[in-house]
Amino acid sequence: MFYDIESAIAAISKRTSTNTFALKLFAQLMEDLGNPQYQLNCLHIAGTNGKGSTANYLRSVLETAGYKTGLFTSPHLINHNDRLRISDIPISDEELLDYINRTVPYWQKYSLTMFEIDTLVAIWYFLDQQVEWAVFEVGLGGRLDATNVIFGKICVITNIGFDHMEYLGDTLGKIAFEKAGIIKPGSVVFTGVNDEEPLSVISKVCANKECSLTVVNADISSALDGWKQSYTYKGLNVELKSVAKYQIGNSVLAIETLCYMRDTGWITLSDEQLLSGIKEARWLGRFEVISEVPLVIVDGAHNEHGIKALTESLSSLPRPLVTIFSALKDKETDKMLRMLVGVSDEVIVCEFDFYRAQKAEILGRGFDVSIIPDFSEAYQEGLSRSSGGTLVITGSLYFISMVRACIINK
Repeated sequence: MFYDIESAIAAISKRTSTNTFALKLFAQLMEDLGNPQYQLNCLHIAGTNGKGSTANYLRSVLETAGYKTGLFTSPHLINHNDRLRISDIPISDEELLDYINRTVPYWQKYSLTMFEIDTLVAIWYFLDQQVEWAVFEVGLGGRLDATNVIFGKICVITNIGFDHMEYLGDTLGKIAFEKAGIIKPGSVVFTGVNDEEPLSVISKVCANKECSLTVVNADISSALDGWKQSYTYKGLNVELKSVAKYQIGNSVLAIETLCYMRDTGWITLSDEQLLSGIKEARWLGRFEVISEVPLVIVDGAHNEHGIKALTESLSSLPRPLVTIFSALKDKETDKMLRMLVGVSDEVIVCEFDFYRAQKAEILGRGFDVSIIPDFSEAYQEGLSRSSGGTLVITGSLYFISMVRACIINK
């Protein structure tokens, strides 16, 4: 039993991993509780990148249309409460403390990890608050992820790239199989995956489970206007509060999903509500302009696929372009850094206080970059070197969380 939210979060944060990546014990717990998660109308979002943004577009439109919507995402950018939202409002400290205390009796018997505790809290919270739709973002993979205890009426797989290969496999096909593990008989599936190898795996899973599959092609040109971009899709003039090209694919996936929900009678949604919900959706930490003068952009591109998507949006930014980068030990940082060096005038690598964070000296080894371990020092140097141009700060989402707090507090 915890009496304050700080000690409760400190305690669950220590329960970060088990010896094996599995779902068996958590699924058993849910069964012992009577599988309450099946009472929720769920949308389940998997993929290597873009999960959070796509989930947020879905949430924003559903709420604009008047539906009480729960959103479960991870990791958080500001505080732990951010992971559980209803109507885009994070769960309160008091509620979160109460729900965490309710999970304590199950910690030992079912070897619960922090993410499993969060997932259970989300299910209880959304049920108690009687949300009409619950949007769940997968934490890692899909098949063995804690969120896979839910039934996704609609499953969205954003894209497939190389990440978490020690758990998910070393080919795009193997990774796709893990992501497609969220698909269950009766699900309706949408994907932005167009590469032949992973798409064939997703198609096979859908065929085996007799699920319909819609493949969305978001190869669409857009127009930029300040810090907004617009494009036309299926006769709709869509506007985004982001100039990141990768948000086109995420928003189109959301639009296809929502149009299906409308066509099947699951929701009532006007074109005006759809476009307004997409336009008003903001996802912190993704090509987020946190200062215009000087121009500072933060982006949680934390794997090779994410960095590639980020670099495609940098060409229109003012020069000189200086990038600050930090990442976790288990990432293919050489490939990520090579791309950043290729598009930046200068790159600075630093480090941050997290047990999985890579040392700056190791990150920068073999590259023509500046190694400045302390972020505050790296930030001041980055501002100086990018004067009149753009400072981009990217890498691990845990790093971006620290960066936002540091800069915004200043």
